[in-house]
Amino acid sequence: KPDEHPFEAMLLELGIKHRYTRPYRPQTNGKVERFWRTLDEDVIEGATFDHLDHFAKELFEYLLYYNNHRPHQALAGQTPKAFAATKTTAIQSANY
Repeated sequence: KPDEHPFEAMLLELGIKHRYTRPYRPQTNGKVERFWRTLDEDVIEGATFDHLDHFAKELFEYLLYYNNHRPHQALAGQTPKAFAATKTTAIQSANY
């Protein structure tokens, strides 16, 4: 569809169903809301960014740290990368 948002097009191409949370109910989207809070506390709060590229660079570096090196209490102290690797292995095993 020509008027389709690029994000929606990507989801469609990957075969992912986009699910929405209920409006005005942040508790139904707790993991994302918690990520935004963590991002604000760790990167944005008290920071000064000279330009958008500066912010984009800081955000990119933080996301690398967040996903690859930062332990997460909700993942039993694992990083998201390590946690995803265990799930990928389990999924691959189930497919054989």
